[in-house]
Amino acid sequence: MATVFSDGLELVLKALSISRGQFAADVGVDKSLVSRWCSGSVTPSAHNLARLTTRIAERHRGFTLHDWDAGVVGLAAKFGVVAAPAASSARGFADWVPLPMLAESAAIRAHGASYEGFWRTTRPSSEAPGQFIHDHIVLRCSDDGRMSFRLGVMDIRYVGWAMPLQNKLFGVATDVTTGTFVFSIFNGVVRQRAEVVDGLIMTCMRDASGTPIASKCLLERVGDLTGDVADDDAQLDLLAAAYPLTPAAAIPGYLRNHLWDDVGPTALAAGGDTILMMSLARSMSRGAAYEHRGTITVEIP
Repeated sequence: MATVFSDGLELVLKALSISRGQFAADVGVDKSLVSRWCSGSVTPSAHNLARLTTRIAERHRGFTLHDWDAGVVGLAAKFGVVAAPAASSARGFADWVPLPMLAESAAIRAHGASYEGFWRTTRPSSEAPGQFIHDHIVLRCSDDGRMSFRLGVMDIRYVGWAMPLQNKLFGVATDVTTGTFVFSIFNGVVRQRAEVVDGLIMTCMRDASGTPIASKCLLERVGDLTGDVADDDAQLDLLAAAYPLTPAAAIPGYLRNHLWDDVGPTALAAGGDTILMMSLARSMSRGAAYEHRGTITVEIP
């Protein structure tokens, strides 16, 4: 997947007339690694990012790590060249997250691996008040330390990325059919294999207005990866096919209270919501007010 960094590196190499093989020799890495940096399939570690930046600075004085954040257009201006249109509109985390944070995440691959596996969510249902819903998730590390994030529930599939950072597990994914986003932030586990994590998940309901919703969510590990991507994806499909709803009474009391707090039963009894949501009917979103300024009369001599 192309990234802002990969496009920028490709531009810099062309601007300096350096081949990938020559640059690999300068940095002290294999040529195939430079090719993966340029393709966007791998993001340099913090150590390699510093090394390759130093090598570029030797040819272009004043170049620093901060220049990568300028993007392709900024790099083109710095090197006095014209930026070519991006070959693909597909983008990764590098479009959303500053490069130093990506490098930090990539540098902790061993910690990210502690989250690899199959997980089951437990969260309040927005479409069936009084019940809880179970999605299934597979997390797997990529070669550069990032993690792919796939969520399935019945026939719905979300695909995206997760990132362990600052003792949190951040995630963003998109429903491949409707384009609906899901965002999540979970509390991390330090120096141990993660078995249970909790946090917040935010998305939009599948109603006519796409109501924004947010709720507490618990992830429980339910299996390990086989190492075969196709087999693991097939296993996710099997898990996601299960009926996802569970009545509140079937959820252990401690867990029901943890996810509902004082909102669930109280809100239901009052005819309210069991999760945080902002419906269109209650929304204060609006555009500029229209003002009628009267009729303009023009006299023609």
